[in-house]
Amino acid sequence: MSWIAPITDRTAADITNRTARGFFNASDINRIEGNIAWLRNELARHNHFVEINTVTGWLATSVPTIADLQRIRNNIDAIAAQVRLARPDFRVNMQTVNNTAFPRLDFNTVNRLEINIYLLRQLIDRMSTVYRQASFKSGQQLFLSQRRV
Repeated sequence: MSWIAPITDRTAADITNRTARGFFNASDINRIEGNIAWLRNELARHNHFVEINTVTGWLATSVPTIADLQRIRNNIDAIAAQVRLARPDFRVNMQTVNNTAFPRLDFNTVNRLEINIYLLRQLIDRMSTVYRQASFKSGQQLFLSQRRV
């Protein structure tokens, strides 16, 4: 599963002007589900495991239900919780997405879901950098730097 850049800047004008971003379709939900699976796999590469359920292969005729949208939100929340456990020093400033938004799905709600996915990607990418900086070889002598006063 490869990462696909989230779309986070939908506007009311997209709906009014009937642009491609003004519609929530199979390609959008496949991107969202695929990126969630990608995040889970990246966490697993760092030995942090989260159990989520993603659905792939949405078709043009598929219609996501409120339960599907809640599952997606719950998956994002579960990944965020795992990132918090793995790196309590990382701030996770997630956008709020309430269940009450799903019966009348709008562009702001979808933007918030995809912003959260993007933010989690940034944090997981930072995990690689931090882990790499803190690594050492078995048996290596470590010395703490001394500050003279």
